[in-house]
Amino acid sequence: MADMLMRDVDPSLKRRIKESARRSQHSLSDELKDLVRRGLETKPPERPVIPPGKLGTYMFSLVPDEYRGDDLIFEVEEYPKPVEFE
Repeated sequence: MADMLMRDVDPSLKRRIKESARRSQHSLSDELKDLVRRGLETKPPERPVIPPGKLGTYMFSLVPDEYRGDDLIFEVEEYPKPVEFE
């Protein structure tokens, strides 16, 4: 069997893995192997495929229909007074 070494593991993550191993009555090594195995078996979330050069179209598709349009007007009630220098 091959060996693996993990470095710079966050202490809180190590503690969570140890607690999980203790609850399931596994060794730390067996718990890590199980976590890696389950992580690799999980299907990654679907990511939208953005065609090259179509980022603007993709971003536009994220906006709900009621907020789309080219007639958006942003009214400013009152402009701030300019700064006066002495």
